[in-house]
Amino acid sequence: MRNLLRCRRGSAAFATVVALIPLIGVLALGGEAGSWYVTQQRAQNAADAAAYSGGLQKACIDSGATCTASATTVDYSGKQFAAQNTFCNSGDTSYPGSKCSTSLPSGISQNVQIASLTTYGGTAGSYVKATVSQTQPAYLAKVLGLSTVTIGAIAVAKVNRLAANPPCVLALSGSLSFQGSPNINAQNCGMFSDSTTNSALDFTGGGMTLTGPLSAAGGCTGTTTWCNKAFLYQLPVQNPYAALDGALTTLCGSSPALPTKCGLPVCTGLGLVAYTASTPCTNDNLHITSNGAISLNGAASTCTPTTSFCVYFISGTLKITGTPTISGTATFILLPGATINNQGNAVINIAGPSTAPSSLPAALQSSASLFQYMSMYDASAAPVQFGGNTNINLTGTIYAPNAAVTFQGNPTINMGNGTSCGQLIAASVAFNGNATLDSSGCPSQVQVKSPPQYVQLVQ
Repeated sequence: MRNLLRCRRGSAAFATVVALIPLIGVLALGGEAGSWYVTQQRAQNAADAAAYSGGLQKACIDSGATCTASATTVDYSGKQFAAQNTFCNSGDTSYPGSKCSTSLPSGISQNVQIASLTTYGGTAGSYVKATVSQTQPAYLAKVLGLSTVTIGAIAVAKVNRLAANPPCVLALSGSLSFQGSPNINAQNCGMFSDSTTNSALDFTGGGMTLTGPLSAAGGCTGTTTWCNKAFLYQLPVQNPYAALDGALTTLCGSSPALPTKCGLPVCTGLGLVAYTASTPCTNDNLHITSNGAISLNGAASTCTPTTSFCVYFISGTLKITGTPTISGTATFILLPGATINNQGNAVINIAGPSTAPSSLPAALQSSASLFQYMSMYDASAAPVQFGGNTNINLTGTIYAPNAAVTFQGNPTINMGNGTSCGQLIAASVAFNGNATLDSSGCPSQVQVKSPPQYVQLVQ
Protein backbone atom coordinates (compact mmCIF):
# COMPACT_ATOMS: atom_id res chain seq x y z
CA MET A 1 0.00 0.00 0.00
CA ARG A 2 2.85 2.34 0.91
CA ASN A 3 4.41 1.76 -2.53
CA LEU A 4 1.10 2.48 -4.25
CA LEU A 5 0.73 5.82 -2.51
CA ARG A 6 4.26 6.78 -3.40
CA CYS A 7 3.89 5.79 -7.09
CA ARG A 8 4.11 8.77 -9.55
CA ARG A 9 3.04 6.89 -12.65
CA GLY A 10 0.20 8.75 -14.58
CA SER A 11 0.77 12.11 -12.89
CA ALA A 12 2.00 13.67 -16.15
CA ALA A 13 -1.08 12.44 -17.99
CA PHE A 14 -3.35 13.88 -15.31
CA ALA A 15 -1.54 17.23 -15.49
CA THR A 16 -1.81 17.16 -19.27
CA VAL A 17 -5.54 16.58 -19.13
CA VAL A 18 -5.97 19.47 -16.71
CA ALA A 19 -3.89 21.75 -18.95
CA LEU A 20 -5.77 20.69 -22.09
CA ILE A 21 -9.11 21.90 -20.78
CA PRO A 22 -8.32 25.67 -21.09
CA LEU A 23 -6.22 25.01 -24.19
CA ILE A 24 -9.16 23.34 -25.93
CA GLY A 25 -11.33 26.26 -24.87
CA VAL A 26 -8.91 28.77 -26.33
CA LEU A 27 -8.64 26.79 -29.58
CA ALA A 28 -12.41 26.54 -29.83
CA LEU A 29 -12.76 30.27 -29.19
CA GLY A 30 -10.10 30.87 -31.83
CA GLY A 31 -12.05 28.70 -34.23
CA GLU A 32 -15.16 30.80 -33.59
CA ALA A 33 -13.16 33.99 -34.13
CA GLY A 34 -11.84 32.45 -37.35
CA SER A 35 -15.41 31.98 -38.58
CA TRP A 36 -16.01 35.66 -37.81
CA TYR A 37 -13.02 36.54 -39.99
CA VAL A 38 -14.39 34.49 -42.89
CA THR A 39 -17.76 36.23 -42.53
CA GLN A 40 -16.04 39.61 -42.42
CA GLN A 41 -14.16 38.85 -45.64
CA ARG A 42 -17.42 37.87 -47.33
CA ALA A 43 -19.03 41.06 -46.04
CA GLN A 44 -16.12 43.14 -47.38
CA ASN A 45 -16.44 41.55 -50.81
CA ALA A 46 -20.14 42.35 -50.80
CA ALA A 47 -19.52 45.94 -49.68
CA ASP A 48 -16.85 46.48 -52.35
CA ALA A 49 -19.13 45.13 -55.08
CA ALA A 50 -22.08 47.19 -53.82
CA ALA A 51 -20.14 50.45 -53.60
CA TYR A 52 -18.49 49.99 -56.99
CA SER A 53 -21.69 49.04 -58.84
CA GLY A 54 -23.52 51.88 -57.13
CA GLY A 55 -20.73 54.20 -58.29
CA LEU A 56 -21.10 52.96 -61.87
CA GLN A 57 -24.81 53.65 -61.73
CA LYS A 58 -24.21 57.11 -60.26
CA ALA A 59 -21.69 57.90 -63.01
CA CYS A 60 -24.24 56.85 -65.61
CA ILE A 61 -26.97 59.00 -64.04
CA ASP A 62 -24.64 62.00 -63.61
CA SER A 63 -23.72 61.83 -67.31
CA GLY A 64 -27.35 62.44 -68.26
CA ALA A 65 -27.50 59.16 -70.16
CA THR A 66 -30.33 56.65 -70.28
CA CYS A 67 -28.86 53.99 -68.03
CA THR A 68 -29.44 50.40 -69.09
CA ALA A 69 -29.62 48.77 -65.65
CA SER A 70 -32.94 47.26 -64.59
CA ALA A 71 -33.49 50.19 -62.23
CA THR A 72 -31.92 53.60 -62.45
CA THR A 73 -31.21 54.15 -58.76
CA VAL A 74 -27.89 53.93 -57.00
CA ASP A 75 -29.54 52.15 -54.05
CA TYR A 76 -30.96 49.38 -56.24
CA SER A 77 -27.73 48.78 -58.12
CA GLY A 78 -25.68 48.61 -54.91
CA LYS A 79 -28.07 46.23 -53.15
CA GLN A 80 -28.30 44.03 -56.24
CA PHE A 81 -24.56 43.37 -56.21
CA ALA A 82 -24.52 42.88 -52.44
CA ALA A 83 -27.22 40.23 -52.98
CA GLN A 84 -25.06 38.55 -55.58
CA ASN A 85 -22.48 38.24 -52.80
CA THR A 86 -24.97 36.65 -50.34
CA PHE A 87 -25.89 39.75 -48.29
CA CYS A 88 -29.47 41.10 -48.24
CA ASN A 89 -31.87 42.90 -45.97
CA SER A 90 -34.63 40.72 -44.56
CA GLY A 91 -37.30 40.02 -47.18
CA ASP A 92 -35.28 41.79 -49.87
CA THR A 93 -33.82 38.80 -51.72
CA SER A 94 -35.35 38.99 -55.20
CA TYR A 95 -32.58 40.91 -57.00
CA PRO A 96 -31.37 39.41 -60.31
CA GLY A 97 -28.58 36.94 -59.60
CA SER A 98 -29.22 37.03 -55.84
CA LYS A 99 -27.47 34.35 -53.79
CA CYS A 100 -29.19 35.31 -50.54
CA SER A 101 -31.08 32.69 -48.57
CA THR A 102 -34.79 33.43 -48.20
CA SER A 103 -34.63 32.02 -44.65
CA LEU A 104 -31.52 32.61 -42.52
CA PRO A 105 -30.71 30.35 -39.54
CA SER A 106 -32.24 31.33 -36.20
CA GLY A 107 -30.57 34.33 -34.60
CA ILE A 108 -28.82 35.51 -37.78
CA SER A 109 -29.77 38.75 -39.56
CA GLN A 110 -28.15 40.88 -42.29
CA ASN A 111 -28.21 44.57 -43.11
CA VAL A 112 -27.22 46.40 -46.33
CA GLN A 113 -27.24 50.20 -46.60
CA ILE A 114 -26.28 52.27 -49.67
CA ALA A 115 -25.74 56.04 -49.41
CA SER A 116 -24.78 58.71 -51.92
CA LEU A 117 -22.39 61.28 -50.46
CA THR A 118 -21.14 64.67 -51.62
CA THR A 119 -18.11 64.63 -49.31
CA TYR A 120 -15.96 61.90 -47.81
CA GLY A 121 -12.95 62.24 -45.58
CA GLY A 122 -13.25 66.01 -45.80
CA THR A 123 -12.98 65.98 -49.62
CA ALA A 124 -15.87 67.10 -51.79
CA GLY A 125 -16.91 64.83 -54.64
CA SER A 126 -19.41 62.25 -55.81
CA TYR A 127 -19.29 59.14 -53.60
CA VAL A 128 -21.26 55.96 -52.93
CA LYS A 129 -20.91 54.30 -49.52
CA ALA A 130 -21.94 50.68 -48.88
CA THR A 131 -22.32 49.34 -45.33
CA VAL A 132 -22.80 45.57 -45.02
CA SER A 133 -23.18 43.63 -41.77
CA GLN A 134 -24.32 40.32 -40.28
CA THR A 135 -25.46 39.82 -36.68
CA GLN A 136 -25.21 36.27 -35.32
CA PRO A 137 -25.23 34.46 -31.95
CA ALA A 138 -22.02 34.07 -29.97
CA TYR A 139 -21.28 30.61 -28.66
CA LEU A 140 -18.02 30.06 -26.79
CA ALA A 141 -17.55 33.83 -26.84
CA LYS A 142 -20.32 34.02 -24.24
CA VAL A 143 -17.63 33.45 -21.62
CA LEU A 144 -16.40 36.90 -22.63
CA GLY A 145 -19.83 38.41 -22.04
CA LEU A 146 -20.99 38.39 -25.67
CA SER A 147 -24.44 37.06 -26.50
CA THR A 148 -24.35 38.21 -30.15
CA VAL A 149 -21.68 39.57 -32.44
CA THR A 150 -22.12 41.98 -35.39
CA ILE A 151 -19.60 41.56 -38.19
CA GLY A 152 -19.52 44.38 -40.72
CA ALA A 153 -17.64 46.01 -43.58
CA ILE A 154 -17.67 49.41 -45.27
CA ALA A 155 -16.63 50.36 -48.80
CA VAL A 156 -16.66 53.76 -50.49
CA ALA A 157 -16.46 54.37 -54.24
CA LYS A 158 -15.73 57.74 -55.83
CA VAL A 159 -16.90 58.83 -59.27
CA ASN A 160 -14.05 60.70 -60.96
CA ARG A 161 -13.75 62.59 -64.19
CA LEU A 162 -10.91 61.14 -66.19
CA ALA A 163 -9.69 64.60 -67.16
CA ALA A 164 -10.62 68.19 -66.54
CA ASN A 165 -12.39 68.27 -69.90
CA PRO A 166 -14.43 65.95 -72.13
CA PRO A 167 -12.74 64.28 -75.12
CA CYS A 168 -12.55 66.19 -78.38
CA VAL A 169 -12.08 62.88 -80.26
CA LEU A 170 -14.43 59.95 -79.60
CA ALA A 171 -14.58 56.60 -81.41
CA LEU A 172 -18.07 55.25 -80.75
CA SER A 173 -17.67 51.57 -81.58
CA GLY A 174 -14.36 50.90 -83.32
CA SER A 175 -10.76 51.60 -82.48
CA LEU A 176 -8.89 54.87 -82.12
CA SER A 177 -5.70 54.12 -84.04
CA PHE A 178 -2.40 55.84 -84.81
CA GLN A 179 0.04 54.84 -87.53
CA GLY A 180 3.20 56.54 -88.73
CA SER A 181 4.07 59.93 -87.23
CA PRO A 182 0.86 61.83 -86.50
CA ASN A 183 1.00 64.93 -84.30
CA ILE A 184 -1.74 65.03 -81.67
CA ASN A 185 -2.16 68.15 -79.56
CA ALA A 186 -5.21 67.51 -77.39
CA GLN A 187 -4.10 68.91 -74.05
CA ASN A 188 -7.35 70.78 -73.50
CA CYS A 189 -9.66 67.86 -74.17
CA GLY A 190 -8.15 64.41 -74.81
CA MET A 191 -9.21 61.37 -76.84
CA PHE A 192 -11.42 58.36 -76.04
CA SER A 193 -12.56 55.08 -77.60
CA ASP A 194 -15.83 53.45 -76.48
CA SER A 195 -14.74 50.12 -77.93
CA THR A 196 -14.45 47.39 -75.29
CA THR A 197 -12.07 45.23 -77.37
CA ASN A 198 -8.40 44.70 -76.60
CA SER A 199 -7.53 47.00 -79.53
CA ALA A 200 -9.74 49.93 -78.54
CA LEU A 201 -6.49 51.93 -78.79
CA ASP A 202 -3.97 50.83 -81.40
CA PHE A 203 -0.49 52.22 -81.99
CA THR A 204 1.66 51.25 -84.98
CA GLY A 205 5.06 52.91 -85.08
CA GLY A 206 6.60 55.14 -82.47
CA GLY A 207 7.24 58.41 -84.30
CA MET A 208 4.11 60.20 -83.16
CA THR A 209 3.82 63.07 -80.70
CA LEU A 210 0.86 63.21 -78.36
CA THR A 211 -0.20 65.58 -75.60
CA GLY A 212 -3.43 65.27 -73.64
CA PRO A 213 -5.20 62.38 -71.90
CA LEU A 214 -5.79 59.19 -73.88
CA SER A 215 -8.29 56.61 -72.66
CA ALA A 216 -10.63 53.79 -73.68
CA ALA A 217 -13.35 51.48 -72.47
CA GLY A 218 -11.23 48.57 -73.69
CA GLY A 219 -7.55 47.72 -74.00
CA CYS A 220 -4.52 48.86 -75.99
CA THR A 221 -2.34 47.14 -78.58
CA GLY A 222 0.86 48.20 -80.27
CA THR A 223 3.62 50.47 -78.98
CA THR A 224 4.06 49.86 -75.25
CA THR A 225 5.30 53.41 -74.61
CA TRP A 226 1.93 54.87 -75.55
CA CYS A 227 -0.20 52.05 -74.15
CA ASN A 228 1.41 52.54 -70.74
CA LYS A 229 0.28 56.18 -70.74
CA ALA A 230 -3.36 55.41 -71.54
CA PHE A 231 -6.24 55.06 -69.08
CA LEU A 232 -7.81 51.71 -70.01
CA TYR A 233 -11.04 49.86 -69.21
CA GLN A 234 -12.88 53.03 -68.24
CA LEU A 235 -16.61 53.77 -68.34
CA PRO A 236 -17.78 54.37 -71.93
CA VAL A 237 -18.46 57.99 -72.85
CA GLN A 238 -22.07 58.63 -73.84
CA ASN A 239 -22.65 59.76 -77.42
CA PRO A 240 -23.56 63.46 -76.98
CA TYR A 241 -25.20 63.68 -80.42
CA ALA A 242 -27.33 60.52 -80.29
CA ALA A 243 -30.50 62.63 -80.45
CA LEU A 244 -29.50 63.71 -83.96
CA ASP A 245 -29.62 60.11 -85.14
CA GLY A 246 -33.14 59.71 -83.82
CA ALA A 247 -34.22 62.96 -85.46
CA LEU A 248 -32.69 61.88 -88.78
CA THR A 249 -34.55 58.56 -88.57
CA THR A 250 -37.76 60.56 -88.20
CA LEU A 251 -36.81 62.53 -91.33
CA CYS A 252 -35.55 59.64 -93.47
CA GLY A 253 -37.28 56.56 -92.09
CA SER A 254 -35.70 53.62 -90.30
CA SER A 255 -34.57 51.68 -93.42
CA PRO A 256 -34.48 53.99 -96.44
CA ALA A 257 -33.23 52.76 -99.80
CA LEU A 258 -29.72 54.17 -100.23
CA PRO A 259 -28.76 56.71 -101.30
CA THR A 260 -31.81 58.56 -99.98
CA LYS A 261 -33.06 62.11 -100.30
CA CYS A 262 -35.12 61.72 -97.10
CA GLY A 263 -38.17 63.18 -98.77
CA LEU A 264 -36.45 66.46 -99.66
CA PRO A 265 -36.89 67.82 -103.18
CA VAL A 266 -33.79 68.12 -105.36
CA CYS A 267 -32.23 71.58 -105.51
CA THR A 268 -32.36 73.25 -108.89
CA GLY A 269 -29.86 75.61 -110.43
CA LEU A 270 -26.10 75.51 -110.69
CA GLY A 271 -23.75 74.82 -107.80
CA LEU A 272 -24.43 74.24 -104.13
CA VAL A 273 -27.81 75.44 -102.87
CA ALA A 274 -28.36 76.14 -99.18
CA TYR A 275 -31.41 74.85 -97.31
CA THR A 276 -33.72 77.81 -96.63
CA ALA A 277 -37.43 78.45 -96.22
CA SER A 278 -37.59 79.27 -99.93
CA THR A 279 -35.27 76.44 -101.04
CA PRO A 280 -35.96 73.46 -98.71
CA CYS A 281 -33.97 71.00 -100.82
CA THR A 282 -31.01 68.64 -101.02
CA ASN A 283 -28.05 68.78 -103.41
CA ASP A 284 -28.54 65.39 -105.07
CA ASN A 285 -25.75 63.88 -107.21
CA LEU A 286 -24.35 67.35 -107.77
CA HIS A 287 -21.34 67.65 -110.09
CA ILE A 288 -19.13 70.71 -109.54
CA THR A 289 -16.69 71.57 -112.32
CA SER A 290 -15.87 75.14 -111.34
CA ASN A 291 -12.28 76.41 -111.23
CA GLY A 292 -12.97 79.50 -109.13
CA ALA A 293 -13.89 80.43 -105.57
CA ILE A 294 -17.21 79.24 -104.16
CA SER A 295 -18.40 81.01 -101.02
CA LEU A 296 -20.60 79.00 -98.68
CA ASN A 297 -21.80 82.26 -97.17
CA GLY A 298 -23.20 83.56 -100.46
CA ALA A 299 -26.79 82.87 -99.48
CA ALA A 300 -26.32 83.60 -95.80
CA SER A 301 -28.70 86.53 -95.84
CA THR A 302 -31.54 84.08 -96.42
CA CYS A 303 -30.20 81.29 -94.14
CA THR A 304 -29.30 82.62 -90.72
CA PRO A 305 -28.92 86.35 -91.33
CA THR A 306 -27.63 87.41 -87.91
CA THR A 307 -24.61 85.10 -88.06
CA SER A 308 -24.20 84.63 -91.83
CA PHE A 309 -24.04 80.88 -92.27
CA CYS A 310 -26.01 78.19 -94.12
CA VAL A 311 -26.86 74.50 -93.95
CA TYR A 312 -26.25 72.35 -97.05
CA PHE A 313 -27.87 68.92 -97.47
CA ILE A 314 -26.00 66.41 -99.65
CA SER A 315 -27.52 63.24 -101.10
CA GLY A 316 -26.09 60.79 -103.58
CA THR A 317 -22.55 61.73 -104.64
CA LEU A 318 -21.13 65.24 -104.52
CA LYS A 319 -18.61 64.95 -107.35
CA ILE A 320 -15.94 67.61 -107.80
CA THR A 321 -13.72 67.50 -110.88
CA GLY A 322 -12.64 71.11 -111.13
CA THR A 323 -10.20 73.08 -108.99
CA PRO A 324 -12.49 75.33 -106.93
CA THR A 325 -11.85 76.65 -103.47
CA ILE A 326 -15.04 76.06 -101.49
CA SER A 327 -14.98 77.90 -98.18
CA GLY A 328 -17.10 79.57 -95.56
CA THR A 329 -19.01 79.11 -92.31
CA ALA A 330 -21.58 76.36 -92.81
CA THR A 331 -22.88 72.96 -91.77
CA PHE A 332 -22.87 70.11 -94.31
CA ILE A 333 -25.38 67.31 -93.66
CA LEU A 334 -24.63 64.17 -95.66
CA LEU A 335 -27.79 62.08 -95.80
CA PRO A 336 -27.56 58.27 -95.55
CA GLY A 337 -25.72 56.88 -98.56
CA ALA A 338 -24.16 60.22 -99.52
CA THR A 339 -20.47 60.59 -100.40
CA ILE A 340 -18.06 63.32 -101.49
CA ASN A 341 -15.86 62.38 -104.44
CA ASN A 342 -13.13 64.96 -104.97
CA GLN A 343 -11.51 63.82 -108.22
CA GLY A 344 -9.99 67.18 -108.97
CA ASN A 345 -7.85 69.41 -106.81
CA ALA A 346 -10.62 71.25 -105.00
CA VAL A 347 -9.86 72.82 -101.63
CA ILE A 348 -12.79 72.67 -99.22
CA ASN A 349 -12.61 74.71 -96.02
CA ILE A 350 -15.67 74.60 -93.78
CA ALA A 351 -15.94 76.20 -90.34
CA GLY A 352 -18.75 75.20 -87.99
CA PRO A 353 -21.12 78.05 -86.98
CA SER A 354 -21.09 79.46 -83.46
CA THR A 355 -24.89 79.37 -83.21
CA ALA A 356 -27.62 76.88 -84.09
CA PRO A 357 -29.19 77.12 -87.56
CA SER A 358 -32.66 78.57 -87.97
CA SER A 359 -33.46 76.82 -91.28
CA LEU A 360 -33.94 73.05 -90.89
CA PRO A 361 -36.57 70.46 -91.79
CA ALA A 362 -39.26 70.11 -89.12
CA ALA A 363 -37.97 66.69 -88.02
CA LEU A 364 -34.59 68.22 -87.10
CA GLN A 365 -35.83 71.39 -85.42
CA SER A 366 -35.93 69.85 -81.93
CA SER A 367 -32.23 68.98 -82.25
CA ALA A 368 -31.15 72.27 -83.83
CA SER A 369 -28.96 73.19 -80.84
CA LEU A 370 -26.74 70.15 -81.50
CA PHE A 371 -25.64 71.66 -84.82
CA GLN A 372 -23.86 74.50 -83.02
CA TYR A 373 -20.13 74.42 -83.93
CA MET A 374 -20.78 71.49 -86.31
CA SER A 375 -19.14 71.68 -89.72
CA MET A 376 -20.25 68.23 -90.92
CA TYR A 377 -22.85 65.66 -89.92
CA ASP A 378 -22.20 62.57 -92.02
CA ALA A 379 -25.09 60.12 -91.58
CA SER A 380 -23.65 57.76 -94.17
CA ALA A 381 -21.81 54.54 -93.37
CA ALA A 382 -19.33 55.00 -96.24
CA PRO A 383 -15.68 55.32 -95.09
CA VAL A 384 -14.41 58.93 -94.98
CA GLN A 385 -10.84 60.00 -95.67
CA PHE A 386 -9.40 63.45 -95.09
CA GLY A 387 -6.02 64.48 -96.42
CA GLY A 388 -4.02 62.97 -99.23
CA ASN A 389 -5.69 64.30 -102.38
CA THR A 390 -8.96 65.29 -100.72
CA ASN A 391 -7.90 68.74 -99.49
CA ILE A 392 -10.89 68.93 -97.15
CA ASN A 393 -10.31 70.93 -93.97
CA LEU A 394 -13.01 71.20 -91.34
CA THR A 395 -13.00 73.35 -88.21
CA GLY A 396 -15.45 72.57 -85.42
CA THR A 397 -17.41 69.38 -84.81
CA ILE A 398 -17.36 66.47 -87.24
CA TYR A 399 -20.02 63.88 -86.44
CA ALA A 400 -19.98 60.63 -88.44
CA PRO A 401 -21.54 57.99 -86.15
CA ASN A 402 -21.60 55.20 -88.75
CA ALA A 403 -18.39 55.89 -90.66
CA ALA A 404 -14.76 54.92 -90.30
CA VAL A 405 -12.92 58.25 -90.48
CA THR A 406 -9.28 58.29 -91.54
CA PHE A 407 -6.89 61.24 -91.61
CA GLN A 408 -4.23 60.30 -94.13
CA GLY A 409 -1.18 62.18 -95.39
CA ASN A 410 -0.72 65.70 -94.08
CA PRO A 411 -4.13 67.09 -93.09
CA THR A 412 -4.53 69.44 -90.13
CA ILE A 413 -7.69 69.27 -88.03
CA ASN A 414 -8.30 72.38 -85.93
CA MET A 415 -10.70 71.65 -83.10
CA GLY A 416 -11.12 75.18 -81.71
CA ASN A 417 -11.21 78.85 -82.61
CA GLY A 418 -10.23 80.42 -79.30
CA THR A 419 -13.75 80.76 -77.90
CA SER A 420 -15.23 77.33 -78.59
CA CYS A 421 -14.13 73.78 -79.21
CA GLY A 422 -15.52 71.16 -81.53
CA GLN A 423 -15.48 67.38 -81.35
CA LEU A 424 -14.59 64.62 -83.79
CA ILE A 425 -17.00 61.74 -83.21
CA ALA A 426 -17.14 58.74 -85.53
CA ALA A 427 -17.60 54.98 -85.50
CA SER A 428 -13.80 54.66 -85.61
CA VAL A 429 -10.97 57.17 -86.06
CA ALA A 430 -7.51 56.64 -87.56
CA PHE A 431 -4.62 59.11 -87.70
CA ASN A 432 -2.05 58.00 -90.27
CA GLY A 433 1.07 59.45 -91.83
CA ASN A 434 1.75 63.00 -90.64
CA ALA A 435 -1.83 63.95 -89.81
CA THR A 436 -2.16 66.71 -87.24
CA LEU A 437 -4.93 67.27 -84.72
CA ASP A 438 -4.68 70.60 -82.92
CA SER A 439 -6.82 71.69 -79.97
CA SER A 440 -4.64 74.68 -79.04
CA GLY A 441 -7.46 76.92 -80.23
CA CYS A 442 -9.78 75.42 -77.62
CA PRO A 443 -10.37 77.43 -74.44
CA SER A 444 -8.68 76.08 -71.32
CA GLN A 445 -12.07 74.95 -70.01
CA VAL A 446 -13.64 73.11 -72.91
CA GLN A 447 -17.42 73.20 -72.95
CA VAL A 448 -18.09 70.19 -75.16
CA LYS A 449 -20.36 67.34 -74.20
CA SER A 450 -20.05 64.09 -72.19
CA PRO A 451 -16.97 64.05 -69.91
CA PRO A 452 -15.41 60.59 -69.44
CA GLN A 453 -15.72 59.20 -65.91
CA TYR A 454 -14.31 56.30 -63.93
CA VAL A 455 -15.14 54.75 -60.55
CA GLN A 456 -12.50 54.14 -57.90
CA LEU A 457 -12.76 52.41 -54.53
CA VAL A 458 -11.32 54.81 -51.94
CA GLN A 459 -12.13 52.62 -48.92
